[in-house]
Amino acid sequence: MKENQKEISSLEKKFKIKIPHNIVSSKMEEDFLQLSKTLKVAGFRPGKVPISFVKSKYLNQVLTNVSEKLIREEGNKKFDKEGYKIASQPKVTLLSEFKENSDLEAEFSFEILPEIKLNDFKKLELENFSSKIEDKEVEKVIKKLFFDYRNFDKLKNERKSKKEDRIIISFKGYINNELFEGGSAQNQTFDIGNNNYLPEFEKELIGKDTNKEVVINLTFPDNYQKKDLQGKKAKFNVIINEILEPKVLTSEEELAKKVGVKDKKELRNKIKTELERYSKDLSFSILKNNIINKIESEYEFLLPTSLVEKEYNLILGSMQDLEKKNDKEKDKILKSIRNQANKKVKIGLIISEIGIKNKIIVTDQEIQNEIAKICVQYPGKEKEIIEFYKKNPDRMNSLKGPVFEDKVIKYIINNAKVKQIEISSDDLNKKINKIEEEVSKNKQ
Repeated sequence: MKENQKEISSLEKKFKIKIPHNIVSSKMEEDFLQLSKTLKVAGFRPGKVPISFVKSKYLNQVLTNVSEKLIREEGNKKFDKEGYKIASQPKVTLLSEFKENSDLEAEFSFEILPEIKLNDFKKLELENFSSKIEDKEVEKVIKKLFFDYRNFDKLKNERKSKKEDRIIISFKGYINNELFEGGSAQNQTFDIGNNNYLPEFEKELIGKDTNKEVVINLTFPDNYQKKDLQGKKAKFNVIINEILEPKVLTSEEELAKKVGVKDKKELRNKIKTELERYSKDLSFSILKNNIINKIESEYEFLLPTSLVEKEYNLILGSMQDLEKKNDKEKDKILKSIRNQANKKVKIGLIISEIGIKNKIIVTDQEIQNEIAKICVQYPGKEKEIIEFYKKNPDRMNSLKGPVFEDKVIKYIINNAKVKQIEISSDDLNKKINKIEEEVSKNKQ
């Protein structure tokens, strides 16, 4: 078998294979013999079907199957011999026809992963921002819990609605004098001041009496969650059926029981523990973002076009209303998507290389821990969630990526020079908000 290899660029590769016809014929004879033993044909005893009959009936099928198998096997031998780390599925081009007594020739075109020489992480200097939870932050949560766990009682004396009331409303919504889908409801609970509805809608329901119609005119914002309502003017006819006034709990001990803990001491300890965990997560997110930015700027290498295009198309597929944009806006968005795809592939390759070189793996137990975290978010549906992941290996594997990435980041942190800096919780939140704003800006 002869081989010919041609290098197109540092990542794009090609090679040709040639398989002599006698090898093809030999493998075909093996398949014909096997078929003659297993075929069930009327008029012949099992295992006694003549080879001549098998060849006349199944020649093209066997020729195709054998040819494809030999090409695949010969290509795999070449990949193993050269130690190629391929970026995506190779493209195989047939250079000959599937014919009896004819040599097989094919060309493999593919991209390989770039070689990445890793830097010494012991020289990497980082800053880890953390915050100490103060009593005032616990007090802030306590105050919110008092608000969240308040009761609502019927009015003893009739009055107009006001902020923090709970009202029971019925309404009908019209666009161009026609009722629109999802714009009407009966006996809907509405807490004034919770910002669950549009500001104009909420504002108009303050200072109103029960059983009197309130007409509310508003315009849905351009970024409204329902696309068919974005930017449209609507009119709502609303009736306040009942007004309920809030009754705040009188003590922390009572609040603790509502929350489901023994007493106020346990309540405060629980709040502080949760705030500390949240603060620790924020610190890690900020440090992780800084590490990713550093390693992205420190490494330069060619990116496999196939991986970038795949990522580009994934991001593009998630974009909505792109066709409604003008050419200038569209070009800006497509350029941004291209930059996002390049960055994601680059970071992914670096993270992967660090993990491979340092034998970082994701264990089955770590995957089970991730599933357990998901179960906590959906109480009562734990069994369904576990079964879902058991039956969907692809979704199970999708959990590995974030876990692997975090383990690599922690490896870098453990090997770098990390300066600990304590800041206030407010400043810590400002830093994470700034990161989120930058991410959002880059996606626009």
